[in-house]
Amino acid sequence: MDTQQIMRTALGLAGFRSVPADSEIHIKGRRIRKILVAIDVGVAELLLARDLGCDAVIAHHPAGGSAKLEGYKVFLRHINQLKEAGVPEDAAKEAIKPKLRALELQHHPDNYDQTPSAAKKLRMPLVSIHSPCDEIGRKMIQHALKGLDENSTVKDVISRIGRFPEFRKAVSRIEVRLGSPKKKAGKTAISHAAYTNGGYEIAKTYFQNGVGTLSYIHIAEADLTRLASEPSGNLIVLGHIASDWLGINRLLNELEKKGLEPIVTTDLR
Repeated sequence: MDTQQIMRTALGLAGFRSVPADSEIHIKGRRIRKILVAIDVGVAELLLARDLGCDAVIAHHPAGGSAKLEGYKVFLRHINQLKEAGVPEDAAKEAIKPKLRALELQHHPDNYDQTPSAAKKLRMPLVSIHSPCDEIGRKMIQHALKGLDENSTVKDVISRIGRFPEFRKAVSRIEVRLGSPKKKAGKTAISHAAYTNGGYEIAKTYFQNGVGTLSYIHIAEADLTRLASEPSGNLIVLGHIASDWLGINRLLNELEKKGLEPIVTTDLR
């Protein structure tokens, strides 16, 4: 395989028509047979890949380039997810504004060249695949929740998600950060695969528009404290690493069918 085929495989599984802003082929490569796969990739992982005889590296989080500088634009995907949950478009667009601005300011000074430059000097093909893997995982979770209705409990939702091996093996556990496992779930929204969690504003908007249970991969303490001080629904936080590997592993299964040998840095397969 080559790096283009790897990216196309991810896009196909996610249902994406084009490469999103947070994903990128940094260094092209072909005749790839063995790949190192990691959530975060820096120079150390590139050297590890070389020492292990790998032909390429797949990073989940943007490893550099435009994916690192402009990947935050994928945050706009929250608008469509909010609308799918019944939130009016104007309210959805308003909800994303504060954090979208903060993300642009956060990433503008990032060192976007260090890892791709090292990969080039090492002649190590490098690909970042972020939101496609997260979307694959989001779809898997949505499918797992089919059959639950609005009378199901939060515990029922967690039980379905917790069946995936990634969550069973992870050191971090699925946590109910707001509400209770005993409460009815009501309408459930899986707010993943939009670069990062929606924070306070997006969670509040979901709850104000009829969502009873919201799933995030992670959330900051300040956002959680603000939500806890107001009327809200149930917020479950699945855990960052297990959630990331859920989609990555599905991609790796497909790549293995195509003849690739993945070496993973986290044993959650």
